[in-house]
Amino acid sequence: MILPSRLPDPRLDACLRYGVTDPGASPDLDGVCRLVAGALHLEHVAVVLSAAGRGWVQAAVGWSPRDLGPVAAERRDLTPDPLWPAGAPLRRPDLDALLGPDAWGAVSAAPLITPGGTPLGVLVAASRTPRDWAGVPERLTDGAALIIALLEGCAASVGREQDRQEHAALARRLDRAILTARTFQSIADLTALPLDEDDGLRGAARLTAQLIGVDWAGVQFTPGDAPQGVDPWAGADPVPLTLPPGAGADPVVILDAGEGWTLPGGEPAAVACADVPGGAARLAFVRRGPAARWTAPDRQVLRDLVWALRHLLSFAAQRSALRGLEDQLQFALRSIPMILWVTDARGALVVAEGSALRGVPLRREQVLGHTIAEVLGDTLTFSGEPEDRGGGPERRQQVTLAGRVYDTHRVPLPRGGGTLGVAFDVTELVESRAQALQAQRHAETLLELTQVMGLSGSLPDVVTQALEVLLRALPGSWLVLWTREDARLRPLVSRGEQPEAIAQWQRQGVALSDTYARQLLAGETVQLDPVDVPPGLRDLGLHGALLLPVHGGDTLTVLGAYRREPLAWSPFERRLLSVAARVVQVSLERRDILAELSSAAVTDPLTGLGNRRAFEADLRAALDRGPLTLVTLDVDGLKQVNDTEGHARGDELLRAVARILGDVLGHGEGSVDRAYRVGGDEFCLLLTGPAREVPALEVALRDLPALGFPQAGASAGVARAPLDGQHPEVLWQVADERMYVEKARRRRRYRPRSDDTGG
Repeated sequence: MILPSRLPDPRLDACLRYGVTDPGASPDLDGVCRLVAGALHLEHVAVVLSAAGRGWVQAAVGWSPRDLGPVAAERRDLTPDPLWPAGAPLRRPDLDALLGPDAWGAVSAAPLITPGGTPLGVLVAASRTPRDWAGVPERLTDGAALIIALLEGCAASVGREQDRQEHAALARRLDRAILTARTFQSIADLTALPLDEDDGLRGAARLTAQLIGVDWAGVQFTPGDAPQGVDPWAGADPVPLTLPPGAGADPVVILDAGEGWTLPGGEPAAVACADVPGGAARLAFVRRGPAARWTAPDRQVLRDLVWALRHLLSFAAQRSALRGLEDQLQFALRSIPMILWVTDARGALVVAEGSALRGVPLRREQVLGHTIAEVLGDTLTFSGEPEDRGGGPERRQQVTLAGRVYDTHRVPLPRGGGTLGVAFDVTELVESRAQALQAQRHAETLLELTQVMGLSGSLPDVVTQALEVLLRALPGSWLVLWTREDARLRPLVSRGEQPEAIAQWQRQGVALSDTYARQLLAGETVQLDPVDVPPGLRDLGLHGALLLPVHGGDTLTVLGAYRREPLAWSPFERRLLSVAARVVQVSLERRDILAELSSAAVTDPLTGLGNRRAFEADLRAALDRGPLTLVTLDVDGLKQVNDTEGHARGDELLRAVARILGDVLGHGEGSVDRAYRVGGDEFCLLLTGPAREVPALEVALRDLPALGFPQAGASAGVARAPLDGQHPEVLWQVADERMYVEKARRRRRYRPRSDDTGG
C-alpha cells in the first residue's frame, strides 16, 4: 500500500519504523493473533492499524477484509483514547464500520500504543456467539503489549541490519581509504628519497597500479613516445598512447573499453592517463578486454594522484631548496665569522651556532639555557641605539664584545616566541673603514695643503693658511713653523691654541746648541710622546711634540706639532706630518725655483742687467707713472775686440760697460730705475728723475781704454717723455736716432783705425 503524503504524522513515522505499512505482510504478527485466538477460544483476532488517513488490518485470524479504507480509519474507535478502558464494549456502529454488517455475539479491543505514547490502532477480538468475557480484556491487553514488543524488536533488528550494512560499507571505504593513504604515503616517501624524477615517477606509477589493479602500467617521459613499462610490466611491449580526438586537455584522461581506444592489435581496452604537474611526463594505466572499465573510486584515485603529485613534487622541491639552504647555512656558519642565536620567550638561548663563538670565546654548551646578559655580562658594549630596518620588526645594532666588533640583526619570532638573531664579526671591516676614512682625510688634507702652498703671497701668509688646513686633521694640537735666524730657531708662524707659558718660551726661540736642535740640523725627526716630554715642560702644559726638518734652499725650516693632551702620536699622524713637511719643503723649493726662473726671464745672464723683455715691460710701466728719461747706449769697438782678442775678451768689455753703468747710476744724485742690455752691444737706461747722470756717464765711459780696451768707446742718445713722445716705440726710436747722430759725430772727430767699423 502506498500512503499519501500529508503533514507530519507520528503514527506514520512509527509504522515506517516498524515496517508495517502493507496489509497481510507481517507473519510474526499473524502468529501472535493465532496465539491470542487459541488462548481465548475466539474465531476472530485482528491487529487493526491506522495512519495517514487510512485504516488496515495488519494481521488477523479469521478476519476479512484487510483494507478498511479511509472511513474506518476516521472512526474514533480505531485509535482509542488512552483513557478508553481496556475491554470496553464497542458500539454497534463501530462494529459495522470495523467488522462489516454481520451479526457478532461478543467483541472486545485493546489499544496499541508505542513506548513513546503514539497510538497505532487496536487489537480486536470477536465471537459470533455470545460468551462470557471474564478475563478477556486482560488477555487482550497482554496481547497488545506483546505485539508492541514484537514490533519494537523488529524495528531494532532492522536498525541493526542497517547499521551492519552501513558499518560494512564504511569498513570497505575505510580499507580503501587506508590503502589509498598508504599508497600516497609511499609516493610521498619516494619524493623524499634522493632519487631523480624519472625513478620517482616509476615508483608512483607502480604503487598506483597496485592500488587500482591494472593489466599494464607505464610512464611516458616525452610527449609522442611510447610509455616505458614499470615493474612488474617492465618486460611487456610498450603501449602507444595515441588518444582519440576529443579526449580533452584534462590532466586526467579516462576512457573505458569501447570509447575509442584499443591496443595495437585492435583489442578493446580501457586506458587512464594522468599528467605530471609541471612537466611533460604522463602516467598510463591499461585494463584489457571489451568489458574493461574504470570505477568511480578508480577515477577518484587517479584525480587524487594528480593532486598528490602536484603537492608532493612541490614539497619535494621545497625540501630540496630547504636542504640547499641548510647546507648553505652550515657552510656559512663554518666559513663566515658569524653567530646565529635563538632565544625563547624568557630570553634564554636555545640555539647558538657559528664559528665566531670561538672568538668570544664561548662554547655552545656554556650559553644554552642562559640569557645573553647572564652569559656576557659587562663585556658587551652597545654602539648607539638599535636601528629600525625598513619600518619592520628587524633591529640592527653594532656591539663590541671581547675586543671584537659585531653587526647584529634581530627579529622577533611569531606569537611572542622569542628572538632570532645573527651577528657578523665586522672588526676588520670597521678597522678598514676607519683606515679608509683616515686615508681620505689624509688625502683631502694633503690636497688642500698642496693647493694652499701653491698660492702666491708672502711666505708667512701662505704658511699660516697651510697650518690652518693641517690643524683640522690634528685636534688637540698646535703647530709652529720654525726658521733659522743666526744661532737660533725662531717661530715664523704659529697656529692653534697653546698654553701661554709655552707660547712665551717658544717666542724666545731655541738655540742651535740644544739637543733637539742638533738632531734637526742633522736631518733627524724628533718625536716626543707623553712619557718623553721633560717634566718641566709637562708642568707648563706640553704633553707631546713631533718636529720634522724642512730643507728648503739654504735656510733650515722646521715643522713642529705639539700636544695639549697626553696622547701618543699615531702612525696616521706621523705619516700626515711627514708628508706635510715634504709638501712644505717642495713648496719652498718651488718658490725658490720660480723666483730664479722669474729673475732669469728678465735678466741678461752675461752682465746681470735687465734684458730686453724687462726693459720693454718697465718702459711701459714707467710711462704710465709719469715723466722719464730714456738713454740708449751703443758700445764702439766691440767687433774689433772680438776679432782680435776673442769673444771672451769681448764679453769682458760688455761686463765692464755694465759695471760702469751700475757705478754711475748707483752713485748719482737723481732717481734711477735700472740699466738694461737690450742687444749685443746695445744698452738702455730708464731714469725717472732729471737726466743728470748722462754727463757723468760720458765721463765714465772715457775710462774704457784705461781698463784695457784702447779701441773701445760708447755713443749715447737721450729721449724725454712726454716731451719727445709718450709711446714706448716712439720714445725708443727718438733715443736711437740721437744715439746714431752722436756715433756719426764721434766717427768724424776720431778718425777710425783700420778694421774698426764701430760695432
